[in-house]
Amino acid sequence: MATILVVDDDPDIRDLIQEILEGAGHDVTVAAEGQEALNKLKRRPYELLVLDIMMPTMNGYEVLEQIRAMPSRASTPVIVVTAKHDPTGVMREVKGGAIDHLTKPFLPEELEEVVARALEASQESVDERRRVLQTEAEIYGSMGDLVDDVRSNPDDKKKR
Repeated sequence: MATILVVDDDPDIRDLIQEILEGAGHDVTVAAEGQEALNKLKRRPYELLVLDIMMPTMNGYEVLEQIRAMPSRASTPVIVVTAKHDPTGVMREVKGGAIDHLTKPFLPEELEEVVARALEASQESVDERRRVLQTEAEIYGSMGDLVDDVRSNPDDKKKR
């Protein structure tokens, strides 16, 4: 189904998330800390990132900031998973570019639902971008046809 990168410093949580998502048919890669996640993101695109906030060395907010600074990965959807649920933290996550939030502990069904919503929203965004590009191509094609007509019929221009 989707390629997902899971980033959590707690091996039990990381393994649990991996097991749930692989059980749902996703291709899951894991990272134990922020810099490892960024290195993996530089090497390969992922359709979704599941990111813990409370990590040593580089916390999830810093990882979000780094991802948004990577032009080729800035639009990667991110779901934040954290033990703390406070409004200030949620606002910081949203401002950092997270598209959803899940508080630990969570039920497997909750994780599956949040991931499904994120992937669906991401696909809708991709589909919309394709429609925009197709429309732009049609407009440029029509403009090109118009220019060709004007160039091939210079006398018609003088008559107008």
